[in-house]
Amino acid sequence: MEIPILNLSLAKDPTTRPQLLKDLYDATFNIGFVYIKNHSVPNFTIDNLTDFLPKLFDLPNSSKSTLSKINSPHFVGYNGYAEEKTLGKQDLREQFDFATELDVVYDENAQVEGGSGRDFSKLYWRLRGPNLWPDEGDLPGFRRVFEEYHDALSKLSFEFVELVEEAFGIPKDTFKDFFVPKQQVSNGQKSKSYLPPQHRIKLLKYPATSNPSGQGVGPHKDSSGWLTFLYQVGTEPGLEVLTKTNTWIPVPPIPGTFVVNFGNAFEAATEGAVRATVHKVKAPVERDRYSIPFFMGLPLDLRVSDIRACMPESVRRKRGEVEGDSKGEEVEISKFLDGRWDCLGESQLRKWIRSHEDVGRKWYVDEACIHVKSLPQRERKLGCPSRHPESFSQKDASPPKPNEMIKLFDLAILHSTKRV
Repeated sequence: MEIPILNLSLAKDPTTRPQLLKDLYDATFNIGFVYIKNHSVPNFTIDNLTDFLPKLFDLPNSSKSTLSKINSPHFVGYNGYAEEKTLGKQDLREQFDFATELDVVYDENAQVEGGSGRDFSKLYWRLRGPNLWPDEGDLPGFRRVFEEYHDALSKLSFEFVELVEEAFGIPKDTFKDFFVPKQQVSNGQKSKSYLPPQHRIKLLKYPATSNPSGQGVGPHKDSSGWLTFLYQVGTEPGLEVLTKTNTWIPVPPIPGTFVVNFGNAFEAATEGAVRATVHKVKAPVERDRYSIPFFMGLPLDLRVSDIRACMPESVRRKRGEVEGDSKGEEVEISKFLDGRWDCLGESQLRKWIRSHEDVGRKWYVDEACIHVKSLPQRERKLGCPSRHPESFSQKDASPPKPNEMIKLFDLAILHSTKRV
């Protein structure tokens, strides 16, 4: 099996568009990965950013320390080499995480905003906020080039989603309505309740290693967005996808293409009919490998049940055809499929804290304890850590252990949504 290549220019011709939509539909259910070519992102926009990558990763350690993710409650910033693990094994890469540049909206004392129904005191709203940018003197022009790339990928992601809607038989702009209220789509006016989506982009470097079995990143499903658009820089291979027959197949770089795959949220929204396909990256052995995944975001207060309500019965019926597929290597079941995490923001916050426990300890323990303290004593015991949650915020108290912290946040998030 090979990953199909979709020529997006075929969408412009009414005589070729139906075949493109059929190919997209088939690829969605059969493999969950596609290449796309002849897309709307200019080559110079891609080249301008990729030219910066070696210089970005060659910044001095002092600059990288300033940009460290530990300095941001929004989980943006720098992660050093082999600081992350997948399935208990070190990922041999370093990375910079960026997101759509946004203002802070989280306010622990906020009230529900009139007309929009948003409660900005919920913990997950703290994910939104500004990036940690390299100093302009160190990388002149980097921010401008990055934001041009971000905007081009945002545009491409919405264009591709429109094709998905048509291929699935979903009314046009159904998914756009999740970002922009219907009345706003028609008149072009942004309402006071409008919040731009928060997309995320990783800039990744996989240094060459002498270990041919090294793990660039272990087997996983994408949990950071709706769809992923990956640009593989250069010719160094590494990406592999797990097929339904439990076989790993390579997804080598093809000039001028993006690799597109579906995230956990999409799998959950289709009740498992569309697969968030397991994939991994082998560490390179000949030369350094760079890649740039763009994760298309969804509103943090959107619920999976809202998306499921838009899915046609023909999509849901496909679930029976994929339930019997081999699960392949052991990968944790998506928490999106757990009814407690119906809200996307809850799932995202939990995911980020599990991946970056140090950031969770620094920026979120106090807020979590505020929520837990207001619980009746009986409810505090339900799923609580071995230590009393309030002790985590006491002076000189030792920080929560990883398993304690996750239980604390589970309880806090559930309480903050009044579903304990």
